[in-house]
Amino acid sequence: MTALVWYRNDLRAQDHQALSAALGSKQPVRAVYLLSPGQWDRHQVAPIRRWYVLASLHELGETLGKLGIPLDILPCDTFDEAPAVLAAYCRDRQIRALFCTREYPLNELRRDRAVADTLRPLGIELQGFDDAVIIPPRALKTGQGTPYTVFTPYRRRWDECLAEAPPSLPPAPKKPAGVAPVTFDARALDAQIRLLDLPDTLTGLWQPGEKAAQKQLQQFADDRLADYRRDRDFPALPGTSLLSTALSAGTVSPARCVTLARAVQRAGSKAGGKEGATTWLSEIAWRDFYRQIMANFPHLAWGAPFRPETGYVQWSRDEQLFQAWCEGRTGYPLVDAAMRQLNSTGWMHNRLRMVSAMFLSKNLFIDWRWGESYFMQQLIDGDFAANNGGWQWSASTGTDAAPYFRVFSPIRQSERFDPDGTFIRQQVPALRDLPGKQIHQPWKAPLLAPDYPAPVVSLEGVRDRVTAAFKAAKNIHDSAGGASR
Repeated sequence: MTALVWYRNDLRAQDHQALSAALGSKQPVRAVYLLSPGQWDRHQVAPIRRWYVLASLHELGETLGKLGIPLDILPCDTFDEAPAVLAAYCRDRQIRALFCTREYPLNELRRDRAVADTLRPLGIELQGFDDAVIIPPRALKTGQGTPYTVFTPYRRRWDECLAEAPPSLPPAPKKPAGVAPVTFDARALDAQIRLLDLPDTLTGLWQPGEKAAQKQLQQFADDRLADYRRDRDFPALPGTSLLSTALSAGTVSPARCVTLARAVQRAGSKAGGKEGATTWLSEIAWRDFYRQIMANFPHLAWGAPFRPETGYVQWSRDEQLFQAWCEGRTGYPLVDAAMRQLNSTGWMHNRLRMVSAMFLSKNLFIDWRWGESYFMQQLIDGDFAANNGGWQWSASTGTDAAPYFRVFSPIRQSERFDPDGTFIRQQVPALRDLPGKQIHQPWKAPLLAPDYPAPVVSLEGVRDRVTAAFKAAKNIHDSAGGASR
């Protein structure tokens, strides 16, 4: 009889409760990964993210092989096929226990329920663990017994739970006595990587796998965490952890991140160390917050806004303006620099995600779902819950106590967070020769930047137009008896 670990977005051997439980069962252990390019297509997974996952699986297969655990890559084009594929595998391999890390979006929940229902008659129970979060999605409730929908009170409760029960890291996995190492067959992964045909100039920007993620986390804790609160909003500075990709694919665990941050927080050995660690912990809490929103409000997976009245907002569907935004040709330097960073690297600085998302949804007044989809098609750290939550926050359709008339000025954001234009010059060559603060409003010196486009829209009156549109949507919603469409 054999125990099976089903890998998904948890591509590591360390700090892995499902693997630890399988090894603790005292049975031979195997692992599987369901290779689902068709599902990736349905979920609009970016090519660079597919590469990161495949390359990380390559390392994981070798790591598990040294522990005597075979990692089998099973063809399973979509989630619909998962129950039959796993049932056949379990029968062939005499599997009696299946362990996995829980996932919370609606399609993943439906897949796992279907798998559990299929395997139960075979005498196999699906045992899940909440390794992808610090606090499980349905663990925290308000005083009324409902899910939290505003971050600040959620964060306070999250902090209390963290203080009461800090995450514990499972012991490092060891090869059982008498078990021989096995060779990992990477041919299926290599074939998929060849099909992606990504240039080395893109993949060379990133280091996949658990070893690189562990090293990156330690370097961040040692070198930049103390200054995180001060530097994190400035895209020209190396002020962020850059661990969003590792966390979303599970090459590093949130528990290890929190454990390390809390150690820095307690020590406070560097100036600002406590404040930097506390601020970074807040970002991990945001990650948990959006996962519990996704789990408790599954209609969000259908493209619905969180606030039902905003389902009546009459968004623009201007394809030309949307394309200008996608290509970084809006005429607003920080927005364009952000989009060009995304298109050339597969990643965008968090401050710039807010700036570019709000520009699309408020200044251009284009449906936020267009932008949400485009980001997923480009991001190496594409994470459905975080991406959806961020876009709905920017568009004022989501879980946010702030009103809908909040609008970022792309000029003010540029002057504040890239004051010398360093980041803009890196990303927009046509603006490199603009002197000083003229870089934030190049239309005032058009002869110095002849190859840069004029602004596609005016900033005048944006807040009034947004306010009017959201009020009209609410009136329609209320007159319809409060129903959402």
